[in-house]
Amino acid sequence: MAVFATQASRVTDQMFIEAARGVADQLPSDLLQQGLLYPLQSAILETEIQTAARIAKLIFDSKLARVERPADVLAFIRQHVYRPEYAGLTGPATRAA
Repeated sequence: MAVFATQASRVTDQMFIEAARGVADQLPSDLLQQGLLYPLQSAILETEIQTAARIAKLIFDSKLARVERPADVLAFIRQHVYRPEYAGLTGPATRAA
C-alpha cells in the first residue's frame, strides 16, 4: 500500500525490513507471551495501515516517492485504503441473480 500510495520509484530491502518491524511492533506483549508471532487477524486492516505508514515515511525520507510528502502520512495512507463499494450494481441484472 505504501509503495502504491507514494508511487515509489523502487522497492528496497530496507522497506521489507521496515514492514517486518512495523508488524512486529504491533503485537501486544500478552499475545507474544501466548506464542503468537503476528497481530490478530481481526486487526489486520489497522495493522496494514500502520505498517504502510511506517514504510511510506521511509520512502519519503529516502527520496523515492514520486508524490509530495503530506503533513500527515498516516492520514495520507488511510486515503489509499481500498473500499469495495458497488453502489451502481443495483439494476435488474443483479436482482435476477
